[in-house]
Amino acid sequence: MIQAIAYAIIFALTFVVVSGAAAAAWAYLERERGRGEAGSGEILRNEEFSTLSVLASVLNRLQFSERMQKLLREADVDWSVGRVFLLMMICGTLTVALLMPLHMAPAIAILAVAAAAASGPVFHLRGLRDKRLKAVEKQLPEALDFVSRALVAGHSLPMSLELLADEVATPLSTELRKTVDEYNLGLSMQKSLENLSDRVPSVDLQFFASAILTQSRTGGSLHEVLENLAETIRERETLKGQVRAMTANGRMSATVLSLMPFFIAGVMTMMNPGYLLILWDHPIGRLLVFGGLLSQVAAFFVIRKIADIQV
Repeated sequence: MIQAIAYAIIFALTFVVVSGAAAAAWAYLERERGRGEAGSGEILRNEEFSTLSVLASVLNRLQFSERMQKLLREADVDWSVGRVFLLMMICGTLTVALLMPLHMAPAIAILAVAAAAASGPVFHLRGLRDKRLKAVEKQLPEALDFVSRALVAGHSLPMSLELLADEVATPLSTELRKTVDEYNLGLSMQKSLENLSDRVPSVDLQFFASAILTQSRTGGSLHEVLENLAETIRERETLKGQVRAMTANGRMSATVLSLMPFFIAGVMTMMNPGYLLILWDHPIGRLLVFGGLLSQVAAFFVIRKIADIQV
């Protein structure tokens, strides 16, 4: 047992060192490549799946690549799809290398844990995207009021958006600056706003783009439309807060029910250390532990999904 653990540790350390060296070399090459592109005056975003031609040819055949590239744009992370893919492979392989020599869990459990570890980078990117979207939605009502006041002062819509991009904080300023630059480079306002909605898939921002496009076709007072939209977004945010307060009990129940088995197992182990050893010594016991853990994780997400009411 000790020899197996030692082999696993040596393998893991070797794997980490080699992977770290490869990642550092890759980061250095991409940084140098980025400097060269910046010096050439290129303004287009790099849409390659990977800087490695072999990996790029493989990713071009996977539907996963398009969805991952969209997620990277929404999260505003300067990564390539190839980097995320290799990071997922490293996390999954390292997990298998650490758990397989221990012989403490069935193979299906190790594969499930490795799949969860490989999904870690994707969940991290989704978290960054959700955090960014919430920040944009929080800034949007004040931004709409700013554009409405600029229109009343006599500025055109493109000029109002440019002034807003200079005044508002990130991340909304970054996206508005891209929209203004696209318009100045020749795109229509409609296409620029559609690109904005694609980069930031927020319902509130889509309302903003739709309001401007509808007003451009039908006419009317745009500043009044934006004022009403800002008030609607504020009321919607207030309703979201009320819903979160009413569903707090469900989210707390999911956390308590998920942690309770571990607490009970810890207390039982302290009172009678040998009582639960059969679950680790017997193959069926280890399978039951894995089934219980899988059920706990599934129940946690089911309860969270029930309590997640969309407004």
